Amino acid sequence: MLGAELSMFVLNAVLLTAVVAPLVLWRYRRAVLAGMMDRPGTTLVPPQAQPKPPAPPAAVPSAAPPAVPSAAQWQARVQRRVFWAVFGVVFVCALPLSLLFVWLGDLPRTPAHVYLKAGVLATLAVPMATVLVGWMLRRALGLWLATLLAMALAGVVLSMLQRPFFGRAPSLDQLYNAVVFLQLAAVTLPVPLLLLLASGARRVRGVAPIVLAALLVFGLAPLVGLRLTTWLTGTQGGARWVLAGPGLDTGFVLLALPVGLLAWWRLKRVARAYEAKRFSDAQLLLRTWWLLVVAVEAVDLVNAHADAVLPVLATAALSIAAFRPLLDAALRRAVAVAGRPPPRTLLVLRVFGDTARSEALFDRLVARWRWFGPVTMIAAPDVVARTVDPGDFLRFATGDIATSFVTTQDDLQRRLAALDTTPDPDGRYRVNEFCCRDSSWQATVVQLIERADAVVMDLRGYGPQRAGCEYELGELGRRRRAEQVLLLVDDSTDQARLDAQLGPLRPPRLQLPRHDARATAAAFDALLQAAGLAARGTAA
Repeated sequence: MLGAELSMFVLNAVLLTAVVAPLVLWRYRRAVLAGMMDRPGTTLVPPQAQPKPPAPPAAVPSAAPPAVPSAAQWQARVQRRVFWAVFGVVFVCALPLSLLFVWLGDLPRTPAHVYLKAGVLATLAVPMATVLVGWMLRRALGLWLATLLAMALAGVVLSMLQRPFFGRAPSLDQLYNAVVFLQLAAVTLPVPLLLLLASGARRVRGVAPIVLAALLVFGLAPLVGLRLTTWLTGTQGGARWVLAGPGLDTGFVLLALPVGLLAWWRLKRVARAYEAKRFSDAQLLLRTWWLLVVAVEAVDLVNAHADAVLPVLATAALSIAAFRPLLDAALRRAVAVAGRPPPRTLLVLRVFGDTARSEALFDRLVARWRWFGPVTMIAAPDVVARTVDPGDFLRFATGDIATSFVTTQDDLQRRLAALDTTPDPDGRYRVNEFCCRDSSWQATVVQLIERADAVVMDLRGYGPQRAGCEYELGELGRRRRAEQVLLLVDDSTDQARLDAQLGPLRPPRLQLPRHDARATAAAFDALLQAAGLAARGTAA
């Protein structure tokens, strides 16, 4: 029965996460929107415009320029290294599970058989690396299929190489081992992939790891409580006390409060560790995913081998415990690539209201920029699913979200002084979002414009009703050079009104239709140019 109970325990936690996480985000959006509409105190006065920073001097060509990789080349190299780092960590941490699989299944103790389970699980490195490097779904799916086939062929090669050590010559019939590998993958991967997709969907990715961890911990109360009640009713005195007192829910009643406190303590500890930059949001998600993968494997092994509970639990604990330090060390080495461009701060301005459009902009441009420097932006409900972090979650859960809002000049200066401008352990920079009330957003956005090395402004949907965008355009013209600003437009942009509002400022302007990969790539290249990380090209 233990295997069935564990299966239901994990499944219920994931299903509840799929329900609770969207509700948490919905409530968080409502709280952010309510704070934005509030007008307490006096309106903050923006500082006077300072002279625009001078344009950088033109580079003097030399006879033998140093061979420095471009920003795009550097990023591509880091992405490859990150993928192989995650792949290696997943494969190594899957080896104990694979060894146990071979031992409990009474399979031949050969490298090729040990490789099977570890190789299958190692393909899960593709969705994990995708979270870090920001690949789009089509590219990630293609890479996963290629990795799966490559691992199947590698298994064939390994089986052929080991043949001479067992006194036999390699033969073509060993090609069938690729089919065996794919069959094992078809049996092993569907449930872990489904769990990864459920907890890693972009709409809930920011809160899913924390919600899932809390539910897993709190879910221990009914699971262990049932065992405790069974044990108590096994004795005459215990049965009399249970039936005369709390009843059959005795175990749950006794454990609910301690386990709830344990879950709350764990949440606060995770939030503090995140604020101390001991891990990034992506690293937290990857740890959660690996916990789910190991839990599924452990439950399957317990269901198949009920007499091997202790070896299974010990092996699962070893695999989980090894994942974090190995991943941290591997990522530190992966991102230590020579030629990293100096950090540049990107300010993201946008037309509020279209959640799908804002989230797509964040996924395709902002997430990729995080390899080059910190991002600043004004918080709004349209992107909270992409920017909420453990600290935000804790403040929301404690009803203290009001402290996240800028209400006074002291609040603004404190937040500006605390801007996070150093990379996380995985090499990416963080998004600094400012929650502003209606009385403080103008002073805040002016300060952010002053501190930005490059500004991207999404003006799709811009029209006469967007007075806030007109204020931001005016401040950009007074405080930034035209080449530091990139405007994104489409057919929904009121171009005539935009031209009248810009005045003498003529920043580059790019058409960015939805779901246009080429236009998105061109926009990112233009951002690199605006920040001085790429050679200047012709304005689009």
